[in-house]
Amino acid sequence: MDRARPAVPGRATAPHRPSGSAGLSLRSGSASLNLLARTRTGVLHLHFGVRGGRTALLRDMQKAPLMVIRPFELPCGTLMVFIVNPTGGVLGGDHAEIRVTVEGGARVLILTQSATRVQPSPDGRPATQDVQFQVAAGGRLEYHPERTIPFAGSAFAQTLTADLEDGAQFALTETLASGRVQTGERLAFASYESRVLVNVGAAGVPGPAAAHAGRVHPRARRVGELDYQASGVFVGTCEVTALPTVMDFPAAPGLIATGRTAGGAVWLRGAAGRGPELDRALLTAREALRAQLWGAPPLEVRR
Repeated sequence: MDRARPAVPGRATAPHRPSGSAGLSLRSGSASLNLLARTRTGVLHLHFGVRGGRTALLRDMQKAPLMVIRPFELPCGTLMVFIVNPTGGVLGGDHAEIRVTVEGGARVLILTQSATRVQPSPDGRPATQDVQFQVAAGGRLEYHPERTIPFAGSAFAQTLTADLEDGAQFALTETLASGRVQTGERLAFASYESRVLVNVGAAGVPGPAAAHAGRVHPRARRVGELDYQASGVFVGTCEVTALPTVMDFPAAPGLIATGRTAGGAVWLRGAAGRGPELDRALLTAREALRAQLWGAPPLEVRR
């Protein structure tokens, strides 16, 4: 179902709808029954800007199963949006398309309401996700989805591209579980792949600031009992703060490590045997980097 939201306080909306069908097809006289192919292609396009001195969601396009609930302004002035998938997970063959544009001066935080549970397809197709961000000079976008949990036999492939103008600020963290650990299911999925590319430069002339490609196959051996992994990247500085050195970056021995890429971005990696332990360390590191790089106050997110 396609949906466009009416205007609400804090949101200036110019809704538009995607064209085309949900991807159903049936060939007459053929053994090919493709009714299930691409029946869950979620689309989410969000455009943020500043109106009346406050960040607002100006335009949005939503196609189930992807949707957002009403934005919330945090005490620090950042506009927080939750991405929701009411189906409870993604199936092999599902595809998600996410596009986010942030104008100069806007401050945006995007979270997901719950973990992404990847379930297998009977024919072995992977679930795929294509995420593209554009952030103008003076804008800030932070994207911190909840954990991805691949079920036994599932396959997942994601590409995430962020194109940033000079002077834009961007943060991304993502976490991965080795499976449904609480039930004893570890590394039983078929494959997991996540490719991240961050470009920084004048409009139309981007240059790579950070690139990361993570691929996990079930044949890989676990490192001890570290069933939970995290990765992230932070880009941009603030004129009012001194440029921190690598020694200033947050770190938690045995949990979180950080450093700087050749392109000037700050990278983050983490691993832990328990998910909550990694989550706490990751939150602490995120807030420390926000303060060091951008001079930003705490987000104070309340779920």
